[in-house]
Amino acid sequence: MKERHLFTLLSVEAAACVLFCILQRSLSGLFSTLIAFPFEQIGAGLRVLSLSGAVGNVVAIILYMLLGIIPAGIWGFLHWRKKSEPLDFMLLVISALLFVTLYYMINPGLLSTGVPGTGKWSLGSTFYSVLLGYLLIRILLHYKNAGTEKLQKGLWFLLGTVSVVLVYGIFGQELGGLLQNLETVQKGNTGIELSDGFITFSNLTPTYVFLFLNFAVRILPYVLNIIVVFLARRLLAAMKEDLYQEESVKLAEKLSHFCVWTLASTIGLGAVFNLLQLFFQSSLYQLEYVVAVPVFSLAFVLAVLLFAKYIREMQRLKEDNDLFI
Repeated sequence: MKERHLFTLLSVEAAACVLFCILQRSLSGLFSTLIAFPFEQIGAGLRVLSLSGAVGNVVAIILYMLLGIIPAGIWGFLHWRKKSEPLDFMLLVISALLFVTLYYMINPGLLSTGVPGTGKWSLGSTFYSVLLGYLLIRILLHYKNAGTEKLQKGLWFLLGTVSVVLVYGIFGQELGGLLQNLETVQKGNTGIELSDGFITFSNLTPTYVFLFLNFAVRILPYVLNIIVVFLARRLLAAMKEDLYQEESVKLAEKLSHFCVWTLASTIGLGAVFNLLQLFFQSSLYQLEYVVAVPVFSLAFVLAVLLFAKYIREMQRLKEDNDLFI
């Protein structure tokens, strides 16, 4: 997938996540949680169709069976083409789980959980955890004995997938959390409005400002990591052409420097936000301190720095060998 196409895909995903967050606030019964999408909406549609009459009920049952059998059908196709692996039997388990998930989404009244309102969330989480677990293990097995070119291509697409997850983190998870916090503060505190004749000021205004600041601090790593993904994809493209060319070395060094800057700015802004929040905490009705311990990010940055030095060293060795020959 080219950079332009990936950017278009991410833009569409961002718009869809924003739309879902808006619908979640206005139609919570139909858009309760993003992890239940699209099963919740399919279940609601099949339920309406089933209750419309005898013909509608038959159509709903047929659609329910066709949707639930899709993973099993994929396993049958792979088996018929003799491209199946022993792990692909998990598709039959996923198919059974899909039947169960859709059934309870159609009949949400049958869901019984100790924590009210978590039924659809638990169904969606369980299904996606099993599905993603199968897909990730399948990918690992596929690339286990792959050559360099195939691994580079796999990493290229994996980085694109990472950017999709990061966009969801911004416009799905964090934006949804911001809207939820704003709603909680508004419902829990009526606020006192003061006016000087020109500007109306509420004593909840500082809290709202810090909620938006917290949102900005939380999404900053996602935004910077998306840039890292695009830089890494450019580096892979340059390495595919020629590992020892100057462009590859420059891109590797640029990526390493940007990773260091990303990590430092994330930690620094988190600390600044905590200091500001501590200074204004007497005026705030909701506090959320950011304590970042980015062990994995630090390990990644060190790995990228080491990788950049390896590329530079290999280029120097190649130049020395060329001069010797």
